[in-house]
Amino acid sequence: MSISDKSISIPFLKLSGAGNDFILIDETRLDKGIRDYDEMARKVCNRRLGIGADGLLIYKTHDNKPFEMLYFNSDGSTGGMCGNGARCIAAYYFSTYGKNEKEVQFTAFDNIYTASIDGKYITVQMIEPSHLISNLSLNIDGNILTCHFIHTGSPHVVVFIEDMRNTYPDIEFDTFNLRNLGKRIRNHEAFKPLGTNVNVVKPNADGTIHMRTYERGVEEETLACGTGAIASAVLSNLKLGYHPPVTVHTQSGDMLTVNFSRQEKMNSFAGVTLTGSWLYHFNGIVYIDKENQYTGSNYLSENTIEKLHKLICRQDR
Repeated sequence: MSISDKSISIPFLKLSGAGNDFILIDETRLDKGIRDYDEMARKVCNRRLGIGADGLLIYKTHDNKPFEMLYFNSDGSTGGMCGNGARCIAAYYFSTYGKNEKEVQFTAFDNIYTASIDGKYITVQMIEPSHLISNLSLNIDGNILTCHFIHTGSPHVVVFIEDMRNTYPDIEFDTFNLRNLGKRIRNHEAFKPLGTNVNVVKPNADGTIHMRTYERGVEEETLACGTGAIASAVLSNLKLGYHPPVTVHTQSGDMLTVNFSRQEKMNSFAGVTLTGSWLYHFNGIVYIDKENQYTGSNYLSENTIEKLHKLICRQDR
């Protein structure tokens, strides 16, 4: 980590899991720790004046486990666990530090998680869902909408498309504006002060589901959500009788697999795992402006210029 008068240069990786994209910073490779990761998340995740991502992953050392994961939403908040982020940071561990390992335990948000690798797929054992509330009736601008709430590491509302059509008869799953509805539910009085993520689910006859998610902290629809996939899968089991493992089709076109067991007497779920593929996109150096809410620098290091010139020369040939 080098420091100029007004900026800090930090190495990063860009990864994604089922369409959720993340910036990963390995704190163990920095000369100095960083205090304000929340502010950094807002800068580097900005899709116009930064790198652009749904969230920021921080890989940290831990006293008792190989590593600790910190996660920050793109708005700088740290409201809960990120399932796809956990899969991506585990993939980074297997690719960088544990090349001959098939399983690793790590900590995140004061919980212990276990991740395993099988070819291009990463599986993370997640915490047990809690705080299940079925058949909530929400007043959305004078319309009553039936939905369900569950906490799967982050708070989630699940709305099935048929329940939505009882309230909004002409709605089409693939084309309706989730941002508008998601924002209203996310900020609803019932979920204050922390708010909630919002998932709309379309069941399929083959026992799979399609899911669209409005993510709290991103404040937009995202291409996938790991904890949202878990919420949607367990509610599909509870309300529709779908048997695990449940395949979840995401907006990116990728699929996530959610497995679990259900204790029917208590309507509780255990042994929850989230499985899916991941992608490494690129790595580089990001310049963090110390004074403004964007990334960038007023200078370019000689090393960077030299590398750029070599790249241009190779392309000219």
